[in-house]
Amino acid sequence: MSLASYICMERQIPEQYLNLDEKGETVPLYIGPCFADQDCLYEVKTKHFHKWYVYEISSHWGIEIVEPFDSEIALESKEKLRYLFTLMSDFLDEGESFELYTCWIGEESDPQVKSMTLSLALDQLEDIEIPERTHILITKQSEN
Repeated sequence: MSLASYICMERQIPEQYLNLDEKGETVPLYIGPCFADQDCLYEVKTKHFHKWYVYEISSHWGIEIVEPFDSEIALESKEKLRYLFTLMSDFLDEGESFELYTCWIGEESDPQVKSMTLSLALDQLEDIEIPERTHILITKQSEN
């Protein structure tokens, strides 16, 4: 089985941010298909998300931060999350948000185990715990 992460937002992600792996970019994650098919996207959208556009964020493993927090998977997941927050901060307007959800392929319709709300501030990622099946609403706050 594979762990997949999904994001959802009110508007489409600009083309220059999509499928960077196909463009030869070396990045911690890319927005585009990897493990999930259209059925997976539909299930996660109808069961967990509240916005219109759903994307798989791919990195050949989903974002999962659990104990031990210094494990390779947890450290890589934090790097992916920092990259995602920076990328989304580039084009989201103040007050806009996106949702993040991670689960095993085939378990998109299973119930959430955790829900949280975050801003795009990178400093909050140091002590965060994100087990599988966690729904996160992430909002871009004002820079003041």
